[in-house]
Amino acid sequence: MDALDKYKKAWDNQPKEENAISKIDIYKMAHSKSSSIVKWIFIVGILELLFWAIINVIFVGNSYAEVYEELHLKTIVKLSIYLHYIAIILFLILFYKNYKSISVSDNTKKLINKILRTRKTVQYYVYFNLGYMILANVVIMCVIFSDLDGLIAYYKNHGIAAPTDKNQLLISLIITMVVMLGIMSLILWLFYKVVYGSLLKKLNKNYKELAKIHDESI
Repeated sequence: MDALDKYKKAWDNQPKEENAISKIDIYKMAHSKSSSIVKWIFIVGILELLFWAIINVIFVGNSYAEVYEELHLKTIVKLSIYLHYIAIILFLILFYKNYKSISVSDNTKKLINKILRTRKTVQYYVYFNLGYMILANVVIMCVIFSDLDGLIAYYKNHGIAAPTDKNQLLISLIITMVVMLGIMSLILWLFYKVVYGSLLKKLNKNYKELAKIHDESI
């Protein structure tokens, strides 16, 4: 049982004439916890941005530059990465603004609305990242599909065994793409479910407590 639960239990078990004092205590505790949770959402977002930056350095660095050049993917891969960076930074700005707005919130109704807005922002962020990953990979694969001759030549030049029949190669690429996207989407979704999901669960708990206080104060 955390501090907020203890305050809530004490409030439920005390005389009615003391409820006003307990409501203030519970509000202050929920306010502090909500601010802390949103701050952690912002911190996790920064860490995630650094993670993607490291991944991109590894997979889009010099060791892979030649591959992208031969497959005519260099420009589109870089463009997709930069667009992803811009989108993440914009969401980080929103996370930070949500944190600052919650930290200075001065009444229950405003705090409730800001918690709801923060929750929606995080949900949009998760949906965007999942959707963007799928869309970017589909676009890149479509570019590859448009030049199967170049892909076959690349395989031959590097001694990679591949079907010589274009239809067979196309089918194998589509199957591989669907399986890989499915695996990557599942991993990313589980990550968001564990990390952001746990933070949103705590934030939602605070929202329910504040909503109860607000309803009983009307």
